[in-house]
Amino acid sequence: MHLVGSFSDCRGYSEELIYSLLHYIHKLPVKIELVTACVGVANTGTKSGSVVPWPNIYGVGVNLKTGDIFPATFDEKGPDIPLRGARIFTGSHCLLEVYDCQLGLLRIGPFHYEPMRCANIMLQQSDEFILQHLSSSPEVEPSHVVDSIRSTLKHIQEHPFPEITIFQDNRPRCYRKDENGLWVPVYPRMDSFRFEQLA
Repeated sequence: MHLVGSFSDCRGYSEELIYSLLHYIHKLPVKIELVTACVGVANTGTKSGSVVPWPNIYGVGVNLKTGDIFPATFDEKGPDIPLRGARIFTGSHCLLEVYDCQLGLLRIGPFHYEPMRCANIMLQQSDEFILQHLSSSPEVEPSHVVDSIRSTLKHIQEHPFPEITIFQDNRPRCYRKDENGLWVPVYPRMDSFRFEQLA
């Protein structure tokens, strides 16, 4: 297994996240060989002229023929990004297992969040305000983050009760990649999908 991306941010959010992830991995009933752990201090540097901690690597790609890893970024983040962000943005911080590699199925929800009364006000704020107040590490965020936060806020505003407007009949939203590598909605039998909330 390769863990890459967490860094020693000023607020300590990344450290908390990596501890949660390692705790989950430790509880798995299978043996896992940790090959790479480029996290925390090992993935933290500074930009020239700055003392702000900065991630050395945001993500990696893997050469499937050689096993070599290399720094990479990905434009495609999967389906329903605003919906997936809404769950975290409205206060749920537990990790969820959303991908079943045996079925090749990505499952989102069902979940509930409280209406966010301030979403309207937040959407009227400047990009700088949103970055400074709604990001875990505003100094080092990639340029697309503010747009992503705005999309999440708009989603929360349009769907204050997702169990009614998105997850009708308490059904999740499921996706699988098609032959062209695009995520397409699928509607599996619910007893065929293993879902586990990680604490």
